[in-house]
Amino acid sequence: MEFRQLKTFVTTASLLSFTKAANNLGYAQSTITSQIQALEEDLGTMLFERLGKQIKLTRDGENLYAYADQILKLSDEAKDLISSSLIPKGSLTIGTAESLCIHRLPAVFNKFRSHYPKVELNLHFDTSDYRTLLRKNTIDIVFFLDVPCNENDLVTHVLFEEPMTVIAAPSHPLAKKHQVVPHDISGQSLILTSPGCSYRRLFESILTQAGVKPSSVMGVSSNEVIKKFVCDGWGIGFLPHIVVRQELMTKQLIALPWAGPSFAIKAQLIYHKEKWISPALREFINVTLEAFKNTDV
Repeated sequence: MEFRQLKTFVTTASLLSFTKAANNLGYAQSTITSQIQALEEDLGTMLFERLGKQIKLTRDGENLYAYADQILKLSDEAKDLISSSLIPKGSLTIGTAESLCIHRLPAVFNKFRSHYPKVELNLHFDTSDYRTLLRKNTIDIVFFLDVPCNENDLVTHVLFEEPMTVIAAPSHPLAKKHQVVPHDISGQSLILTSPGCSYRRLFESILTQAGVKPSSVMGVSSNEVIKKFVCDGWGIGFLPHIVVRQELMTKQLIALPWAGPSFAIKAQLIYHKEKWISPALREFINVTLEAFKNTDV
């Protein structure tokens, strides 16, 4: 008993005409006849009484019709259910650096939410151990600032290079220098992001390789607090340029003329290669890549 035979049977039974069923289904009348005959042979019974040009259901035909009609309706419901599951909905948990969330991603979030309002976005800011969070499936996807990620089990999309800036108060002694190299940081106080921050690790690695030891390092989890402390002369900071752009324009802070190794920090979109790409996640990735496709990396 084939599905197409049931559909032909139900159509013929509802119209009580082989000719009308053929027109309705787009078949030749001989096809309708052969499918009904094959179904009758398979079931070992007559489904229609043929009285000249008229047909009517037999008792077995009436019994089959009740079941066949339900089977076709259930099939349509299943198709509708699967089709609706392809519409982005549900929730996404997104790990992101604070600076990216505030300065780079609002356009992405706004566009995604306007297109897919049924998807709930949950933002997770503690991304210091994003690899573990992705591998445990605690978060779905991560926006991250770091040197390019080359983990075999993670899929990485490099979005753009994020310029970094070594900052100080205008009154800081290093503000008068024409260029600043790692050795100039020796004995200075540093106001940096939390220890797990990727670009803090990079900056400290550059200083360590140069044999530089600052006099002190304060770890602060808030960019706004870092800027405030640096403005007040507590020490030297290291943040993405876009985070301090306003303070540089108003001369509350200055960008020290860094002449040391380049930072090469990249904004990246990362997810686990075995992660199920749900419709919502697929569209979020697409919206993000589209937003940054013309950005230099």
